[in-house]
Amino acid sequence: MEYAQLEDFVVVLLGICALIAAISGACAAVVKFWRYAHRDTDRNSEDISEFKTWFASDKHRIETLERKQDDAEEQNKLMLKALVTLLGHEIDGNHTRQLGEVRDEIQNYLIER
Repeated sequence: MEYAQLEDFVVVLLGICALIAAISGACAAVVKFWRYAHRDTDRNSEDISEFKTWFASDKHRIETLERKQDDAEEQNKLMLKALVTLLGHEIDGNHTRQLGEVRDEIQNYLIER
């Protein structure tokens, strides 16, 4: 081989190596960008599923609290009704029938509960 042919061969070989390096660098940049772009999507999907779990738990807890509040309101009404009947009985002494009705109502509430 002559010196000129050897020089041309080395230049072509270096050009091929440079082309391979450029293509691999570009591929690495594309892969890195793709991972970066989809990283947030994956993280958001995990967060959304976690929030759905929290919201379902909160919904159940709120419904339970609302039922307890309704029960407390009913209990307060019965207690006030009993108190008013007792006061009327203390004042007049004639409310024995009403005391029995209120007692029966409170017993029914406790049994049904």
